[in-house]
This record gives sequence, C-alpha cells and structure tokens, in this order.
Amino acid sequence: MPQTATEPARRTAPKQERVQQLIDAALVTIAEHGLSGTTTALLTQQAGLSAGIINLHFGSKDKLMEATLESLIAEHRSHWMSALDAAADDPAARLWALIEAHFAPDICTPTKIAVWFAFFGEARHRATYRRISESFDTERSDFMDDCCERLVAEGGYSALDPERLSHLIESMADGLWLDMLLYPDEVSVDSMRDQMRTQFSYFFPRHFTAPTAPFSPSDPKTP
Repeated sequence: MPQTATEPARRTAPKQERVQQLIDAALVTIAEHGLSGTTTALLTQQAGLSAGIINLHFGSKDKLMEATLESLIAEHRSHWMSALDAAADDPAARLWALIEAHFAPDICTPTKIAVWFAFFGEARHRATYRRISESFDTERSDFMDDCCERLVAEGGYSALDPERLSHLIESMADGLWLDMLLYPDEVSVDSMRDQMRTQFSYFFPRHFTAPTAPFSPSDPKTP
C-alpha cells in the first residue's frame, strides 16, 4: 500500500519526543545531583523511560550531557538574537536587549542556571563546556565589545576601556546568575535586571538611568 505524506512524520515524532524527554530529564537530574552524581538510572527514572533508551538515542550518557548543554546554548542564543532583531539600531538598546535576554524568565531559572554552573564548576567537564560553547561565547563577547565601543565613543566616556568594560558586564551578569542559584527565594529576574540597569547608569550616565521603582518593561533612557 502506498505511504501517505503524514506517515514519515508519525514515525519520526516519537524519536524527537524521546530526545527532548531525555534532555528535560537531564536538566532536572543535573540540577539536583550535579554532573558527577547524574547516573543513567537517575536519568531514566526522571524521564520515566526504560534502561537502554539513552544509548538508543544518544549513544552514551556523556553524549546526552553534551546535548543538554547544547540545548541550553541554542535556547539562549535564540532569545538574544530575537531580542536584537526587535531592538532599535543603537548601542544602548542593543546592549539592553542582550541583558534582557540573559535574564528572561524562561532562560534564567534555578534549574537551568544550576546546569550551566555544573559545567562551569566540575573540572572534568570544563573542557567539554569550552569546546561546545566556544562559538557562542565568542559571538556574544564580540557583540558586547561592539556595544561598549560604540557607547564609549558616543557618550564621550574616555576614561573607560570598552573591552575591559565588556568583560566586567559579562562577569556581573554571570555573578547575578550565581546569586539566583544560591538564593532562589531572595533573588528575582526583575531585581537582577534592576541591578544591571543601576550599574549601567554608573558606566553610561548619558544613556541609562538607574531604576527608581520595581522593574517595568520600559526601556532605559535611550531609546
């Protein structure tokens, strides 16, 4: 009997669903147990799937770990690229778009942050992180450098070194993620964005003002 147009999609859908199911399970398991404490048994238990399913779809537990990190990177990049597409073409708006994407509620969650820091913090997996994230980190750093260079030139902030300032901003943003990881009941995405805006008002006073009220979706002074 001839194959209908929908049959291939039906056959591939379960595999796609299983792959995402395993990645979702890995996020939760790594967040709770760390990379070294994440076992195949815990992963399949969290996913509600049978033993052997990880090897079937990924080849090994380590490959699933790498796919989980890759999914976080792809999600993060998609957010900030979309934010840039919607932002005005000036350095203040584009820098703020990147910050808002970094602290978006569906990106900046305790579970996802715990997984990022698991790769940062466990020595055996740092090389894996660097290998997988190199192009992402370089792209974001280059963008941040460009924004800072333009802001310094535009605002006449001659005392500031754009490259050092760019690195400081990235370090501040990652430090606030660490605050959320350590104190999830005390730190919110709104408070973190407010802290970044306050710092920007010190660095770039002609472009940003410090928040005077709880965070709202309104942009900084420009645009």
